Amino acid sequence: MSSSQTKKTRHPWRENIEAFTVAIVMAVMLKYFAVEAYQIPTGSMQPTLMGQEFRERGQVVGEVKDRILVDKLSFHYRDPERFEVVIFKYPLNRAQNFVKRLIGLPGDHLKIQNGDLWQRSSASEPWKVLRRPSKVMADQWKAIDLGEAPRGVHWVSDDGREIKSRDVDVAGPAALTFAAHGGGSILDTYAHGYPVGMQESMKKHPEPHRSNANTVGDLRVTGRVTAKPQLERCVIEISEGGRRYRFEIAGPASKEATHVRASWAKREAFETLDISVEGVRLAAGQAVEFTAQNLDDQLRLELDGQEIAAVEVPTSVDQTSAVRIELLGGGALLEELQVWRDIYYLEGTFSSEWVLPAGCYFMMGDNTQDSSDSREWRALRLKWQGSPAGDQPIAGNAREGSGDGRYRPDSNPIRQPTELGMTTFFRDVYGELHIFPKEAELPLAPPEQYANAPFVPRELITGRAVAVFWPLAWRYGTYRVKWIR
Repeated sequence: MSSSQTKKTRHPWRENIEAFTVAIVMAVMLKYFAVEAYQIPTGSMQPTLMGQEFRERGQVVGEVKDRILVDKLSFHYRDPERFEVVIFKYPLNRAQNFVKRLIGLPGDHLKIQNGDLWQRSSASEPWKVLRRPSKVMADQWKAIDLGEAPRGVHWVSDDGREIKSRDVDVAGPAALTFAAHGGGSILDTYAHGYPVGMQESMKKHPEPHRSNANTVGDLRVTGRVTAKPQLERCVIEISEGGRRYRFEIAGPASKEATHVRASWAKREAFETLDISVEGVRLAAGQAVEFTAQNLDDQLRLELDGQEIAAVEVPTSVDQTSAVRIELLGGGALLEELQVWRDIYYLEGTFSSEWVLPAGCYFMMGDNTQDSSDSREWRALRLKWQGSPAGDQPIAGNAREGSGDGRYRPDSNPIRQPTELGMTTFFRDVYGELHIFPKEAELPLAPPEQYANAPFVPRELITGRAVAVFWPLAWRYGTYRVKWIR
């Protein structure tokens, strides 16, 4: 009898069990070391990542909650980099995973001022605006003129004509002022940047109280211009306080070069800037995509995706703003006009300046108006009779409710009546829930009881978000499939 005949026959069920076991082990290993999927539950990273619920009469009637893929392998071989969207264990409740954008690195001095992020490496260095890469800005620019404009008016000409479109065919010289924000200076309106379908649903709910609280001077104007033969210059003007930033693109009939000009109010005592760019000219009848922007103290002009000029300007404290387009000498067809604004970063409740210790990082949500992040985190310490820590206080997340029984889902601690009397429910930094009578609490002085806790240690950072793969929210016209930058 051959040796093959002496071997026992393998049962199909045994092979299935082995295959199933290997699959489970591989899935667990992949999840722990390589790739994992997460759902975004809140709006702290909107509109980069969506976690929006829509309610009517207190009931959830719809939602857009991104599902993201997380790379957990890269950070086994390298440290996180600035501006990456990262996943980490929340330092004040390590049972929770948070998703934020990494803003500060170990050793950084950071501050938020006039809506911008500032950074330096030591106290002896001057502060400088922390500029984000263009790929990051692609997700962070917030389109202002989406959907129906107030009164249907998108632009207003100097002769009073209201333009109810983002496309306009101008026969001769004209000047148009942006009006789709409702007039006045451009503000940090909460709904800016949201898809049209979501904006319609959001109108049924009040915006956060910090909406429309600040003027925004960092703006971007995009569109497509097709020059008529008589056009001398197409001018995109962005104002910031008493300053005027003019991007003058030479037309077919121009005898001058293209210019980027900047003038200041007399009180600012700066010289006028004038940068000439030779050889750049609009051809009659040829459509050209343009981008003109004032971002983080830099003026930038692009035509058909190519940088034409980049000019540094001093910081402006006055952020009141407006946008105009002028056609000099002749007309042009202007299409797909859009004005965008930058995030206006809000200062923290407890501080607006931080020095990062070694091995720690600073995290912020892109939705600065509605994000629990490094600006706001605060530790609470409690002591009570019968505590497992004895005489030592136990720390947890300070997220207290109103004190009259109205609590957020993540409130900590919660004090409410039970059959045992008034009871305290307190979750510590490791996620363990402690329940004890409120009367058992021992007093602590406020300096000992509360401490700001803005930093995330390196060991708590577990991965980086790489892609949104769901949902396709047809109801809200939102198609959430993209790479995360």
